[in-house]
Amino acid sequence: METTLTQEKNNKLKVHIETWGCQMNVADSEHMLSLMKLQDYQWVPNADDADLLILNTCHIREKAKHKVMSRLGLLRQRKESDPNFVVAVAGCVAQAEGKKLLEQSSAIDILLGPGKIKELPRLVNEFKESRKKQVATGFAKKTDAAEETEEEFPITPVPLTGKNEVTRYINIQQGCDNFCTFCVVPFTRGREISEKPANVLKQVEQFIATGAKEVTLLGQNVNSYGHDLVEKGLLTASADGPFVDLLKEVAKIESLSRLRFTTSNPHDFTKPLADLFRTEPKLGKHIHLPVQSGSDRILAAMKRKVTQEEYLERLRWLRDAVPDISISTDLIVGFPGETEEDFEQTYELVKKAEYSFVFSFAYSPRKGTAAARFVDQVPLSVKTERLARLNALQDAATLAQNRAEIGKERIALFHYKSKKEENVYYGKTEHFRLVRVPSGRDLLGMELPVLIEDANKTALTAKLL
Repeated sequence: METTLTQEKNNKLKVHIETWGCQMNVADSEHMLSLMKLQDYQWVPNADDADLLILNTCHIREKAKHKVMSRLGLLRQRKESDPNFVVAVAGCVAQAEGKKLLEQSSAIDILLGPGKIKELPRLVNEFKESRKKQVATGFAKKTDAAEETEEEFPITPVPLTGKNEVTRYINIQQGCDNFCTFCVVPFTRGREISEKPANVLKQVEQFIATGAKEVTLLGQNVNSYGHDLVEKGLLTASADGPFVDLLKEVAKIESLSRLRFTTSNPHDFTKPLADLFRTEPKLGKHIHLPVQSGSDRILAAMKRKVTQEEYLERLRWLRDAVPDISISTDLIVGFPGETEEDFEQTYELVKKAEYSFVFSFAYSPRKGTAAARFVDQVPLSVKTERLARLNALQDAATLAQNRAEIGKERIALFHYKSKKEENVYYGKTEHFRLVRVPSGRDLLGMELPVLIEDANKTALTAKLL
């Protein structure tokens, strides 16, 4: 019997997914894996063993297309020797570059954008039958998404092997309506379309049933979640708004330990959302609230729809709700037209905001965005120097905050076991700080009290209480 089962497993077609970029891409990859599992595909950890290889790409970072082309170049030889090997390119690069990728690489059999994930099984089957390249790009219309029923919602997305199941990601919203001048998202993921609350709740429950303790709700601007459903009469929201309503419903799921969300756009961040951190412990004591710049002039050029003072007001709401809340942000240095005075305003904002950590980047133009056409681009040497100054400022602040944790008791949710150190586990505190704990016990998935004993810029070191 065991031999028969092994033979059946070995006879299954094999799929491997390489995922680049953001957490939304991780969720999309899990979705694609679940769809192919329904087609009787089996996940394999090595691309060399796969019958179907999916490259789920990201277009946010510079030279994203070059990275894809380099990977496809390495796959060309295997394609030539194995005609049954199928390569699919998915994600934002597929959407942004479209048929140009097909013209430039013979290794691609299937091309699909993030708005067309559900078509993957059909595309694979049609390619196998016709041996003709398959393309599915473009975006779902809001009316199409609104008509989708709960029965059409996919099965639990299969976790990517190698990714820990303690925390899982759910895309509650696709696309963005804001069109910030530096951002490609509206061109690679389309306009905002919200998932129905019932479907989100169902997926959270499925994740909890398969071992997850923490769920992160994802969207390009989660604050605007559900407004499209309200406009179409498909959802009735309270005065707090549909996103706050959704968080409250998800938090009611008893076995869920922690609930997180990203990303929030500060221009429509509301006081009810800030106040929810006071009353709902599952939200923890951390929020990521990207600002991008401290200069009102640059914020206007970015079309961020917020001023520095309005942004600081949101931080005051949060700290009124949770005085010791940990706040992180995104910052772009060297945006076109940024003067030394503009940069100094960003530098001063970092001091005022007292961030726990910051994700800062030197501006790089993205094809198709308005900012790429701005004439007053900042020299690379200036961007590099400013970025170094900003990072030095925040590194010192992060180190000081981490050292201030020494001697304090915290609750840590343990996400993974170290691959380099024996009997060492890593988790996150309620302030979303990384904590390292040596232990002979299996701590994976457990939420336990710890005492912070040491700290550096990257992590805290603690012992179990």
